[in-house]
Amino acid sequence: MESVSAMDSSAPALIFYARNDALGDGLLRIPALRAARTAFPQSRVVYGAMRGSSLSHVLHKHVAHLVDDFRTKTPLSAILAEFAQRGRKAIVVDLRTGVPGLMLTALRLAGRGIRYEANFAGHLLSLRWGTRLTLRPEHNAWRYHRLVERLAGRHLPFDHRLDVPDAARALARQLRGGCGRPLVLLGGNAHGRKCMSEDQVVAVAGNLIDAGYRVLYLATPGSGPAPPALLAREGRLQVAGPELAPDIASFDDLLLALGEMAVAYIGMEGGLAHLMAAVMTPAVIVNNGANMERWRPLSNAVEVVTAPRRGRSANVADAPVEAILDAAHRLLATGRRDHMAAAAVPERRETAPVQSASDRTADLP
Repeated sequence: MESVSAMDSSAPALIFYARNDALGDGLLRIPALRAARTAFPQSRVVYGAMRGSSLSHVLHKHVAHLVDDFRTKTPLSAILAEFAQRGRKAIVVDLRTGVPGLMLTALRLAGRGIRYEANFAGHLLSLRWGTRLTLRPEHNAWRYHRLVERLAGRHLPFDHRLDVPDAARALARQLRGGCGRPLVLLGGNAHGRKCMSEDQVVAVAGNLIDAGYRVLYLATPGSGPAPPALLAREGRLQVAGPELAPDIASFDDLLLALGEMAVAYIGMEGGLAHLMAAVMTPAVIVNNGANMERWRPLSNAVEVVTAPRRGRSANVADAPVEAILDAAHRLLATGRRDHMAAAAVPERRETAPVQSASDRTADLP
């Protein structure tokens, strides 16, 4: 990293601040960070969080060229004291939610010469004289990206995709071997009510294997079905876990490479689903009640199966196997993918793979 003194002192320090970033949260921040680096190339970009952030460890390699400093588990006041001393230009992009807290922060920054762009609903409380009202896009990734566009005063490229190292592609090809059957990935591990059950994984895998697909279970960190138990019940199933890669970062790259070559991913709403969307893997998402307008994987080839509620909550494990399989076969029958395999595409697109009509037509200040 460059030292603070090596940056353009006339450019404002750009400070992003979040509450906490799990894997999915971090992935949805990346388009906004790319847009910020494009719009403010001379600024020092600082990413902070009240607690931890996947951007500072698991996803660090994907954003190291975008973020100059990380300050996780650090109060915003301490970050401002370090990077936004009195008289120095600074911009704060507050990704947190909760109107009372955002209003209190805005009041504390008033009079300090710091521009504050906060995640207020509809941007109503961050409007400025002479700007036109813009509705906040429903999807979280577009909301964060729009905050940066408002700062820049222009449209900026939206790109959520991740690069896959050639070494990971080679490892994925080795794992796949010479099998010519289409590859389907299954993910059942998560935390809390997001875990798939052993019965669900075995039933879905057996049906798809009978239909001519090669099924690979991704044994990612978290609780969920144990691979030995799955293999004891469905011996044709294959398992890929962290032990196949030199380290956890390389395992994430292997997952991306497998997603590139797979015809579908079937799993829960969460970080792994967003990771698959970063290489445009068609997906069946089993949802336990998340707002899919805000948390939908950024791919145009997604089927959603919502688990039935028990009172105010829902468990992924309660989703009927028949509904998951119906969605899987619909998705597989279309054979649709947003773009060709990454290895066959020499350059990135600058267009956004998921964009609502309101996103395309909304005015910018």
